[in-house]
Amino acid sequence: MKMTTEFNLVLTTESKVLSTNIVEFEKQAEQFLATLTSKFETDDDFAAAKEEVKTLKEVEDKIRAAIKSAQSGEIAALITSAENIAERFRQERLARDKLVKLKESEIKQNIIDGALDEISEIRSKYESSVSLALEQTMPKSAITNRLEEATKNKRTLDGLVKSVNAEKTLILAELAQESARITERLKMIPIAYEHLFRDALQLVAGTDDLEPIIAERVNAEQQREAELKAKAEEDAKAKAESQAVASETETQSAVEKTQENSTALSDEPTFNFEVRIAFTGTQEQAIALARKVKVQYGDNVSLRKMN
Repeated sequence: MKMTTEFNLVLTTESKVLSTNIVEFEKQAEQFLATLTSKFETDDDFAAAKEEVKTLKEVEDKIRAAIKSAQSGEIAALITSAENIAERFRQERLARDKLVKLKESEIKQNIIDGALDEISEIRSKYESSVSLALEQTMPKSAITNRLEEATKNKRTLDGLVKSVNAEKTLILAELAQESARITERLKMIPIAYEHLFRDALQLVAGTDDLEPIIAERVNAEQQREAELKAKAEEDAKAKAESQAVASETETQSAVEKTQENSTALSDEPTFNFEVRIAFTGTQEQAIALARKVKVQYGDNVSLRKMN
């Protein structure tokens, strides 16, 4: 601390200047102003600057008090000079007070930014889905507010740094715990049914029990898939039957047309015949053979079991 200089301006007048040390006082003021703190790096620097602000105010007040006690008239120039010195102290006081607050704010912000950078670097290593969910449970704005809160009422740089570092460590621990919770909840969602969980981030970030939610959606999807499959099979069966009927009808029509053409072109007389085919096989095979013959000869075909 260097506030050891005493400032006392003497202005004693009686229609004229009786005594004054204005010249010496002004030189003393110049010397003092030239030695004001110019760097802001340590707690001592800030303490010195704040003390200088107080001293500047005290000297300014003393000068103005001396001016008020002086008389007007021949001492106008003296008073003007004293006023100028007082104004310099006032301006320097205001500027220094503003500078101290600015530097304090800058240092505080630098400490906060450093902590935020470290937190962001660690946070960036999480998977994107986890990181997005974390933004809902531990948003960056909330983390910034916590670090800013940690700087309040800290009168020294050391205390400020320790407080912010302690809060940063706590935040990192909470992030690790929360990321682990979110990761486990993400694993609960079946990969095959991820399309059912477009709100996955909201779900894993929340605290609701996921098991019943997942089971309900998956069961509903499986039921829907089963219904679609059954309908598809039914449609395919109906289509196949329709195609079979159409094919049989087309074949029958072709046979009848062929028979008609053959009858029309032939000059020979026609007779009724009965053709018997000896066949050994199962009943199902016999029915199949009869159907094939029936395609060509129509309803005149009959099937009778011999034994």
